[in-house]
Amino acid sequence: MGVTNHGNQDITYNYHEKATAEDFNKRHLDIRLKGIYKGGYLTKAGGSEITLSPFVLEIGDDSEQISSKSSANATLNSGTLDSGTISSATPVIVLRWAFAEQSDNFVEVHAIDSVDNAQDNDVIVGKCLFSGPTLSTEFDYTDRTFLNVQDLFLKVEATTASEMYARVRAGRVQTSSAGVFISEQKVGPFAVPGSINSRIDLVYVDSSGSIAIQQGAAAPSPSAPDYSGKLVLAEVRLVNGDTNIVQDRITDVRSFITLPTGSFGTGTDKDSENNSLVVNTVYKATSDGFVVACQESDAQLSAYTGISIAPTFFWGSIGGVEKNWDNRHQLMFPVAKDEYWKVTQTWGPNTYWLRWRPLGSGGCVKQ
Repeated sequence: MGVTNHGNQDITYNYHEKATAEDFNKRHLDIRLKGIYKGGYLTKAGGSEITLSPFVLEIGDDSEQISSKSSANATLNSGTLDSGTISSATPVIVLRWAFAEQSDNFVEVHAIDSVDNAQDNDVIVGKCLFSGPTLSTEFDYTDRTFLNVQDLFLKVEATTASEMYARVRAGRVQTSSAGVFISEQKVGPFAVPGSINSRIDLVYVDSSGSIAIQQGAAAPSPSAPDYSGKLVLAEVRLVNGDTNIVQDRITDVRSFITLPTGSFGTGTDKDSENNSLVVNTVYKATSDGFVVACQESDAQLSAYTGISIAPTFFWGSIGGVEKNWDNRHQLMFPVAKDEYWKVTQTWGPNTYWLRWRPLGSGGCVKQ
């Protein structure tokens, strides 16, 4: 039974408290499954003292369940914890509650030695990190009680500290090869624009399932970077002089829940103006895709791509004397969106064909 009111908690409902319609509405606000729905982060306050930020919590025992919302930072040390100390021996902070027939029955805060020794109904807040006996300013939220609630999956939020970091809530994604669990973490630091112009950066999940930042370009009216190949979680707007990331600068753009891998569109031997694709001509791709070049007689074809209008990256050549129609030589090479490509013919008759196969619905624009 908890007798210390950590963080000015408001329990819904206290023992013997009458319930009204207003109380029921408060009871269900922000409450779903057991766990921390908002706040509840740790900050170093001293050598062996930390604070727990205000939280919205759903917690219970085997037979009862309550919601608790604190409104003030709770100071945690050997004198205020319900058990344990802020030390490397008991670094894991957990919340615990059990039903008791009295009104002042608050959520307890304990420091325990390991996640493995948490009780079945404990809500894990996080782990204090130490360098030898010295408490770090960083905390590990890898084992934080994870809420299986879709609208919190990988949500990007501002932190409570004045810093150029954002917080990414935990979630799961499916990459092209495996399911990946992403633990709750901070991402950053975001670079502050050096000019008076603002910038939009992306917070996204890469193809390996890691959280990353894509920096945009500063401009009077900036645009977000390209989303291609990324599971974008949020756009973060940054302004010269920023010292922290605030919530109203974070735009939630999550689209759940599989990383975009693309699918093949319809292949074509035409460019964007419906003219045949030809050799010795430069094209610009409007999506990722592949080009297939085939020579059907005694001729040589070579393939190039690049980011300039004169592509120079050499993919290879095909050529030789054909013995029959079943022995054509083909060359296939990838082209990224907005890259330029060309197939050159250095000798031989014009008995060839070129074909474009997009990922999605992109085409090729003749330059």
